[in-house]
Amino acid sequence: MFVEARTRPALAEVCRRLELSDADAVLIRHHTNAVYAVGDVVVKIAPADFGVERISAVVAVVRWLVGRGFPTVGLSSRLPQPLLVGEHAVTVWQRLDPANDSPVTMGELGTLLRQLHALPAPPVSLPTLEPVDNIRRSVQRSMILTAEDRGLLLKRLEPLAARWLEMSFPRGASLIQSDPQTRNALRRFDGTPVLADWDGAAVGPREWDLATVAVHCRRFTPPGNAAFSDFTAAYGWDVTPWRGFEELCQLRELQMIATNARKSRPGTEAEAEVLRRISALRRGDQELLQWRIL
Repeated sequence: MFVEARTRPALAEVCRRLELSDADAVLIRHHTNAVYAVGDVVVKIAPADFGVERISAVVAVVRWLVGRGFPTVGLSSRLPQPLLVGEHAVTVWQRLDPANDSPVTMGELGTLLRQLHALPAPPVSLPTLEPVDNIRRSVQRSMILTAEDRGLLLKRLEPLAARWLEMSFPRGASLIQSDPQTRNALRRFDGTPVLADWDGAAVGPREWDLATVAVHCRRFTPPGNAAFSDFTAAYGWDVTPWRGFEELCQLRELQMIATNARKSRPGTEAEAEVLRRISALRRGDQELLQWRIL
């Protein structure tokens, strides 16, 4: 099980190599990855099933982005990347301002994505975005779903999977971040906003990134908030009139539910939130539900 008791030994070994004390490390997050801040670096520990080959591709993408001058978090130069520590692939990053006092705005996120989507394809072997397969795997691997829950999610997936195969994307495919949101953006200490978290980097339709932002605005900001309008104005293209937009948002929401169902452990607040979202799907009032951040 991917819990802090398993990742602390890996952190201790990385700190030993960095000549830092793991006693000074601060846990930032322990969900998709274990993320610790210590000294001037951030240590990111991947689950055992997230192979070193995949992390190597992430490292290569980030190095390419830095070389292109794209505003992103850089890797620490103090150790070779990635590291394999026990069963975990580990990366070590430059520590930036978490921007708690000055959060990255939706307009700034729109500018970052516009710049990202304008880049040529990177010379890196990246996976092709496959949300339908991802949802099916996550539903089957979840420890918190009942048979009834699985049936509900897979039934909802069927028409969306068919539409995914039929969709024609006006913006075309490129490197996508796949989970762009303000929580995945930081600031350099001079205030410059940068995009972070490239674990999901893939080749896919640009519209996927835009739908992801739209879903976050709908589910995690108060109704009537102008956040997505601010994002769209900065990005320079409005995705909402595109006829596949609503179905793509539904597919993205379903992936978010399924992925969190896979990651959540029984008896946790995360489990309760996932089951709350599924209950709303079952009742048919999901369009009204505000989600809690996991």
